[in-house]
Amino acid sequence: MNSRLKSAYLALKSRNLDALLVSSPANISYLTEATCRDAYLLVSPKKSIYFTDSRYTEEAKAFLKGKAVLCECNGLVFKRIAGEIHRLGLNRVGFEERHLPYAEFAKVKEYSAARFALIPTHSIIEDKRQVKDAQEIMKLRQAARITNLALGYIRRFIVPGAREIEIAGELERFIRYRGARCAAFDIIVATGPNSSQPHHLSGSRKLKKGEPVLIDLGVDYEGYKSDLTRVLFLGKINLLVRRVYDIVRKAQELAIKKIRPGVEIAEIDRVARDYIVSQGYGSNFTHNLGHGFGLEVHESPQISGREASSLKPGMVFTVEPGIYLPGKFGIRIEDMVLITTKGCEVISGAGD
Repeated sequence: MNSRLKSAYLALKSRNLDALLVSSPANISYLTEATCRDAYLLVSPKKSIYFTDSRYTEEAKAFLKGKAVLCECNGLVFKRIAGEIHRLGLNRVGFEERHLPYAEFAKVKEYSAARFALIPTHSIIEDKRQVKDAQEIMKLRQAARITNLALGYIRRFIVPGAREIEIAGELERFIRYRGARCAAFDIIVATGPNSSQPHHLSGSRKLKKGEPVLIDLGVDYEGYKSDLTRVLFLGKINLLVRRVYDIVRKAQELAIKKIRPGVEIAEIDRVARDYIVSQGYGSNFTHNLGHGFGLEVHESPQISGREASSLKPGMVFTVEPGIYLPGKFGIRIEDMVLITTKGCEVISGAGD
């Protein structure tokens, strides 16, 4: 039995639960220490059971040893789940209210025949995922390394006439050759006025001289994700773009200097936001300062002005201030930081 499952058992006990039905793929992957697909995991001190179908049983046998019992379900999976819960004599079974669709919940409830209670739970596993262990940090470092290499490589393709989708395609090809499984999300290549949209969908627009090119890229390395944004330029940068870029870069520097264990998360957001406000662009910084990443691109902690919890060693998150001028351009600089025992480390390299 691994330490992650043991920790989950303790969390169940503290909530007066006999078991937890885990349906989030990221949470199942975390608990089993392997990438999981189309599966459910019943976590219980009596027995943990991994439910999947014949497409994945061979790979599951390899990573489940000593962690959970494999249950192959080729149809009627929710009937099997309910049957195993009843057979183990479990009475109070938690489920992930944010991840189990209502139709699936209804099926388990139907097959339960009122022999056990289904209790909604929130963030039992997600809270544990906030602090990364040495193995996770190694994978995140490698994901960051591949992402940095890709952003260095792509500079040769930033030429007049290049289309956003072509640049995205070159990035996709490069990261796979460097060991990434795939992109962690749809690669954002936003040229000129398109860069004012924080989550622009890369299209057929061609790059023109004197325009900013915002690239937001993340990779999946053995299940762990990265997330990094840079703004590149072709030709002369006009004074307004340069001023906004410098403001964003300074806001990020101020935030990173503030990061260390024990600091309230809201304060990190506040430092960057207050500086941008002081420069007259407060209304143009429209999102949180950052977010945790790991098995998912966006996970806890949220680096927000509303987050009162404090930073802990082993947390990883992005620091990504941005200023967006609709119809003109946008600037975002995003880096990935690791909280150490004394401060923080920028694992993606400083913004440039």
